[in-house]
Amino acid sequence: MITFLTLSAVLATVAFFLYMLSAYDNKNMDRSSSQREAEENKFRAADPKKIYSKEWDPNVQRPRICPACGTFLKKDEYLYAAISEYTNSEGKRQAHIYGCKYCYLGEANSEGIQRQPRPMEDL
Repeated sequence: MITFLTLSAVLATVAFFLYMLSAYDNKNMDRSSSQREAEENKFRAADPKKIYSKEWDPNVQRPRICPACGTFLKKDEYLYAAISEYTNSEGKRQAHIYGCKYCYLGEANSEGIQRQPRPMEDL
């Protein structure tokens, strides 16, 4: 009987320790995700020519932006594109990027994003 109680106490202690460890880890994950979302909300648009140019520092990670309008894209947002059926001489297929949900579908007003139109020379 004493062996059973000892084993039960040890298992309860281990379970409590694992529960506290997971609660601490979840708290840190929530804090880091809220910080990441705050940083993402600060940055709204960028010039795609500067981001995708050869002069970009390879040590700095490139932000996820739409190459058509320059709007910052979150991890759950994506681009609308089509891939050609034909392959070139290198065996690669051409991808045609139409844009993101803000420029291709025109959802900029529903999200409350304010962008200044760019001059035609920049396009």
